[in-house]
Parts: sequence; structure tokens; C-alpha cells
Amino acid sequence: MDKKRTITYNVYGGQINTANDKSTIHATQNNGVTLSELDNIINGITENLSALKKEDVDAIEDVINMIKEEFAKPEPKVNRLRNYLNLIAPMFTIANGIPDLSEHLHRLIDYINMFIH
Repeated sequence: MDKKRTITYNVYGGQINTANDKSTIHATQNNGVTLSELDNIINGITENLSALKKEDVDAIEDVINMIKEEFAKPEPKVNRLRNYLNLIAPMFTIANGIPDLSEHLHRLIDYINMFIH
């Protein structure tokens, strides 16, 4: 009666999976973050760029494109996401006087922070 029992614990975010012996677990974790949410935020930003100077629009669009490319990857790199936060910060000066643009920039920062913490 010397049976050896194997237990495997997998912890991902707030989800814990426990498997005994030769069992198999198929699990999906959804943290409430979707690409459509990112698309909505980006659309909110781009819809409010018409009042800005061309050079400011270009700067914002460049950062947005980099962010979209990073989130298109299977696993976005945390260091790059942190760098994008630094690039977004000066945009609040550009967005001064355009409340919707500022709001969507804040939403973009919140969205990125979900992947950093």
C-alpha cells in the first residue's frame, strides 16, 4: 500500500487549478480585457484629434500604432508597455481643453496598466 499520489497546482492570476494523479484540466481565464475595448479607446482618441496641429496628431498616432502592434502580439512585453506610458504622459498637455481626448488617454493608461501590474 505504498501508492504515490501526485498533485499539481497551477496558479495564474486569480485562478488556481488543482489536478490529482493523471487528471487533465481544461480551463479558460478571462480577466475582462478584450481587444475590442482597446479599439474603442483608440477610436475615442482618434475621433478627437481634428482640433490639434498636424505634428501633434502625428505624434499621438505614432504612439497609438506602436501600442496596437504590441497588443497584437500573443504576450505584450511589460517593458515596452511601460515605455508607452511615458510616451503618453506629454500628450495630456496637447489634449488640454479637449475633455474627451483627455478622458480616452486616461482610459488608455488604465488599459495598459492592467497588463503591467
